[in-house]
Amino acid sequence: MSQGLERGIAILEYLSQHTKGVPLASLSKELDIPLSATHRLLNTLIDVGYVQQEDVRENYRLSLKAVSLGMHFRSRNELLDLARPVITKLAAQSGELSRLGLIDGDRLVWVAKAQGTTSGLRYDPNDGAEAPIHCSASGYAWLAQLTEKDALALLRARAADFKRSYGPKAPKSMRETMEQVALARRQGFAMVKDSVELGTSSLAAPILGPESKAVGVLTVAGPTVRLTEARMHELAPLVIEATELLGKVDAHRLLTEFLTTSRFFGEKVK
Repeated sequence: MSQGLERGIAILEYLSQHTKGVPLASLSKELDIPLSATHRLLNTLIDVGYVQQEDVRENYRLSLKAVSLGMHFRSRNELLDLARPVITKLAAQSGELSRLGLIDGDRLVWVAKAQGTTSGLRYDPNDGAEAPIHCSASGYAWLAQLTEKDALALLRARAADFKRSYGPKAPKSMRETMEQVALARRQGFAMVKDSVELGTSSLAAPILGPESKAVGVLTVAGPTVRLTEARMHELAPLVIEATELLGKVDAHRLLTEFLTTSRFFGEKVK
């Protein structure tokens, strides 16, 4: 194994045990890696999305992309203990897929799910994936909690997404996306039909943490033949109620719990 790769893995493993982040000097000292080399490796890991640097304390910590790699590696995932009862109940009430997504910087990553139907048509995508914020109900629900300036900045950073292949009703411009965001802001929840994929619908509401800042989203998704617009309006109060419950247990704690128990390759910390 090359020295750079070995050191990079050592940094990831060390950060997986320190969810509040670690300053550069501490990383260098604890791992016995020269300061300049540590800084260079961290910048590389930031560039590829596996590490992020906090603005306030300038600590380095794992991003959810690192955790999502572990989730792809595992064929079966345990739901977060704090979220399991809420999303399981929502799945049972709706009869559809219920999913929890957490916001990690400028990304929205699916971390847990519960399936409400065991027969017939099912919508059951993989966990660990990143939600397309420009055309999904979850993205609209999150963007609706931001200022217009911040929402547009996120969309501009992902301008290439508008040219990729999604459902037939996916927005083709930032203006179209912002129209959906405005509607989500008025309603308190977002809905899409044939937007992310043809034949699927979903609704989503934001999970609000401290100071009413969005820290995650909760969605219900399923085949459009069942999850009609009328049905989504019926389910919206249940989704909002569930997000309020998760907000009360503090979604920041959910994120910490997730990072602590999942580690880099999804193994529990002993």
